[in-house]
Amino acid sequence: MITRRQALVGAAAGAVSFTVSGALSGAAAPMRLEVVGNRIFHAGRPIRLLGVAMGDPIYIRGNRDVSDYRVVAQEWGANTVRIGLHPGHWRDARAQSIAALARDIAAARAQGLFVILDWHTIGFPGAYTEVADPSWGLIDNAYDTDAALALDFWREMALTYGGDPGILFELWNEPVVDGKLWVSTGKHWPQLKALWERLIAVIRAHSDAIIIAAGERWAFDLKSVKDNLIDDPRVVYAWHVYPNEDRGLADRWHSSIDGLQALKPVIVTEWGFCRSCSKHLYGTPEDFGEPFVNGVLEPLRLHSTAWCYSPGAAPQMLEDGGTPNEFGAFVKSYLGSAWRPV
Repeated sequence: MITRRQALVGAAAGAVSFTVSGALSGAAAPMRLEVVGNRIFHAGRPIRLLGVAMGDPIYIRGNRDVSDYRVVAQEWGANTVRIGLHPGHWRDARAQSIAALARDIAAARAQGLFVILDWHTIGFPGAYTEVADPSWGLIDNAYDTDAALALDFWREMALTYGGDPGILFELWNEPVVDGKLWVSTGKHWPQLKALWERLIAVIRAHSDAIIIAAGERWAFDLKSVKDNLIDDPRVVYAWHVYPNEDRGLADRWHSSIDGLQALKPVIVTEWGFCRSCSKHLYGTPEDFGEPFVNGVLEPLRLHSTAWCYSPGAAPQMLEDGGTPNEFGAFVKSYLGSAWRPV
């Protein structure tokens, strides 16, 4: 009997591929992911990317072993992981960053996992840059929003990983043009789109990887995106959802996604909750987890990677000893029961 796990590994090493035009080819090469309308396909069949965000390999995962990738693939049922890098580490420790990413990405791909590679910045050039709490132990200006730095990173990543059909590039973790804007308006989307198109051009010079683009307001605001899509058939969209965004508004999630999922794939590259966290992340299975899963993720068939598997960032899924906490158990259960294309 072939398990779903074995089938995934076999698919990742398959011998049939899509050509750039999308037609099937008999070339002996791994099969890439394809974007068709609002769905993602692999090996000619629809696939739903489901998994966890692991964090970055230097800070958040600094004390974690790469055996985590075997656990999330074989025990949690994930088919996708999100691995990030803080811009400050790329700026100050390029060689270490390259080695750390290579280690974790290789471990994930060895398990047959798709990898979302995330430029883990918060803010926007010339407008806002998140300042990390000094108690976290991050380097200064870890979320550096310099556009030239991002262009340099994506040029290198496209050259290094652009030929791997199982790696997706998430351009910018959480765009924030106005740190005081707490309403989803979509008004900054044209400004974001212009930068995303510059980053995409650098990637496209070397790779046809699927690219993930975010909206404003810490990646929660996708309003108006559907009316002004990026002109690239292999661009999909990111969405981040946490308990406090528009808390109390009955239609808050559907309002902010704004119907984009009907036109293009949407990947919720961060979502989560924590009973003991501060207001922004505070939530329980009853007041956030179950309503979000049952009211949004499942009926809309959204792709997702919950944040964060590693204990170095909140809301974390593991206790310090490695046992799943309340949130971790919720995500693990969700991955075991989520709808997947047959």
